[in-house]
Amino acid sequence: MTEMRDDFVIVGTAGHIDHGKTALVRALTGVETDRTKEEKDRGISIDIGFAPFVLPDGQRLGLVDVPGHERFIRNMLAGAGGVDLVLLVVDAREGVMPQTREHLAILELLGVTHGVVVLTKMDLVDAEWLDLVREEVLAEVVDSFLRDAPIVPVSSVTGAGIEELKTVIAKMLPAIERKPREGAFRMPIDRVFSVTGFGTVVTGTVWRGHVGLGDALVITPSEEPVRVRLLQVHGEPVGEAQAGQRVAIALTSVRGTVRRGMTLGAAGAFQPTRLLDVRLTLLRDSDTLLSHRQRVRVHAGTAEVLGRVLLLDETDLHGGESAYAQLLLESEMVVLPRDHLVVRSYSPVHTLGGGIVIDPHPSRLHRRHRAEIVLHLRRKEEGTPQERVQDALVKEPLLSLDALATQLELEPATVGDVLQTLFDGGWLVQVGPARVPVSVWQQWQRDVQIALQSLYDKNRFDVWLSRSVAVQAVRMAGATGAVAERAVAEMVRQGALEEHGERIRLPGHKPLLNAVEIRIRDDLQEALAASPLDPPARAELESRHPGRDRIVRNVLHALAEEGILESLGPDEQYILVSALEQVEAVCARLDQAQGSFSVAQVRDQTGMSRKWTVLVLEHFDRQKKTRRTGDSREFLGVAGRNPSPIEEVVS
Repeated sequence: MTEMRDDFVIVGTAGHIDHGKTALVRALTGVETDRTKEEKDRGISIDIGFAPFVLPDGQRLGLVDVPGHERFIRNMLAGAGGVDLVLLVVDAREGVMPQTREHLAILELLGVTHGVVVLTKMDLVDAEWLDLVREEVLAEVVDSFLRDAPIVPVSSVTGAGIEELKTVIAKMLPAIERKPREGAFRMPIDRVFSVTGFGTVVTGTVWRGHVGLGDALVITPSEEPVRVRLLQVHGEPVGEAQAGQRVAIALTSVRGTVRRGMTLGAAGAFQPTRLLDVRLTLLRDSDTLLSHRQRVRVHAGTAEVLGRVLLLDETDLHGGESAYAQLLLESEMVVLPRDHLVVRSYSPVHTLGGGIVIDPHPSRLHRRHRAEIVLHLRRKEEGTPQERVQDALVKEPLLSLDALATQLELEPATVGDVLQTLFDGGWLVQVGPARVPVSVWQQWQRDVQIALQSLYDKNRFDVWLSRSVAVQAVRMAGATGAVAERAVAEMVRQGALEEHGERIRLPGHKPLLNAVEIRIRDDLQEALAASPLDPPARAELESRHPGRDRIVRNVLHALAEEGILESLGPDEQYILVSALEQVEAVCARLDQAQGSFSVAQVRDQTGMSRKWTVLVLEHFDRQKKTRRTGDSREFLGVAGRNPSPIEEVVS
């Protein structure tokens, strides 16, 4: 396999129909990019053509030949999306024509910033005419990114000017910013076909990251998992392809439909959307209004999707005007912040303008004519990397560094520096394995408090609640299971929650008893304290308050929740915790003196009945305070407990 040099950029052609783009590509590369019989018969490019392009110094580029005919603008858009440097082709005989202007406008909308104006067919005009066309071109591009671009006359037939054009291109390459090779692999698909023996093959320009043989990828928006079977860069097999290269990829495990406009990418990295926050700009010379709720064709990457424009602060847009808007799409597409898009009319079809994606996943439709919404979108569009990272983390607090880099189209190193700065400055806090915004962390704690208080309001005799209640509250606020578990543990560590085994409570929380319940509580405690090691059974306690069995049971439960009583056995025999502590002390002395002890020995030392002695020791066994072996037991230790008084609230 041939390993390519890692200095790839994509050069693209643009210009009016029959101005010589394909012939220029052939003169530069020796490759005929008109592939189909229809293209050859009609003499025009219908679809996108690709060719390897080698400069005199051996540097290798990719060259994209896009169609110029107005009917095939959608194919031009699919090919131009990944272009780094454009060759704007103008026939020296005809000069600037309608598709010249439209292609130039589209290239600006797509964010292309480098280019060369190529005057083709110079062998068919004299020098004076060539100078006139040059002046016309200069006037046409004066307000565009090509205002200072070189203008190179060539003849694709005689070869005149071709070498000079190659030299001009080579000199411009150092100024071109390369596509990022770190981060999640992303390739908008522009062609799909089948090859016998290899199956489905997709082609495109790698916009980010790298891909290797055997890599597991996903086709979005269908979310179909696939695997890389074969990689080619301009017909040559390679082991790996990187951002900036034109790639053909043979895929295995393809079951669904694959078509142009889909995205091939790393699993889990890209989420399709049907609602976008964008800033739209109408073409300067447009004589067509863009109205609120107008149906349009949205082109992004290689995709074309129908949708409606929802202007947020305007009723109509006129030529040259910009405004924030939402695009409500009729089907899903994959875009990221800072992606460029082009908007064309629904019918008849012509280019209206374009824009930039601000948020590919807004949470909802915005209300119109709201200054705060416009200000928020402006911050997201114009904000620093730190501001953009902060906005993203407030929206999705558990995004990883790689996910942030992918979603925000930032370098991972830049995101890493920002995250460290935010952590050092106290804007982020460590919660288990994740760093989350302080505001989010505080909201999680409030959500847990609200969830627990809601249960307390419904169950006023309870103190200790299941730990899962708090975990679920954090998960509902946006945390994953592992982070939610660690978040609750951190709340316990910081004192925002108190823990007892697998149960938790709000610090200092006490059951709320009314006046009747308080009188019953005092009576029950007095009865139990009168005979702490031989306490009355629950039925006896209930008989002290005829007709109030339910209240008695609730009060006993509240006393147990507060750590004043303990319930022993399935029959709910209650005993004072202070009495249990006396028995623990006896067990400890016996164990220290003789290494073990029996039921009879504990009974004799405490004066308890055999029934209560057995109940207490079996309770200690369950708590792992004692360990039974045959008829004897060992004392293992004392489990501390911190009871707190019951709050007395008179209803």
